[in-house]
Amino acid sequence: MKRVIALVMVCAMSFAFFGCGKKDESESSSGSTEATTKAADQGGKDETDLDNVTFAQKDNKLIFSVHSELLLMQDAWLGFCPGTKGFVKEVDADEVDVLYSYIANENKKEGEDYIFEFGVDSIGALEDGDYVMVLCDSDDETVGKVLLYIPCKISGTKVDVDFDKIVVNK
Repeated sequence: MKRVIALVMVCAMSFAFFGCGKKDESESSSGSTEATTKAADQGGKDETDLDNVTFAQKDNKLIFSVHSELLLMQDAWLGFCPGTKGFVKEVDADEVDVLYSYIANENKKEGEDYIFEFGVDSIGALEDGDYVMVLCDSDDETVGKVLLYIPCKISGTKVDVDFDKIVVNK
């Protein structure tokens, strides 16, 4: 199972690096505010789509979507950890996270993506600087793993995610 998850994430990163992701232009322009991703800096869009991972800012929320093929547990979480250090174990990331979100659409239908939401005000309450976003498959310290981590910078309410440096744990 670990290899399947790693393979899916590697494929997602490959699509990001080679520009094979598709965007729904009508979705990326509806209700969006400030640009939050690398793609925004390159084309004015406020959404990055890597086929399996999407990050966008819409209204007063930052929304991180993970394709349902990853099979996350109900208590999976996405969080911000200060610094640039990556993690492998959930328990290590859990000790230092400063902001996290559980799956927002816990009653999702089969095939729907997992959604993690952060209020812009919560992001704005964090100190400006370097962070690592971690995706943990479970909040259980005995079995939880960090599936991936992504370096990012926070400045006020703006989050700049560096998808070029995404790390998938095997």
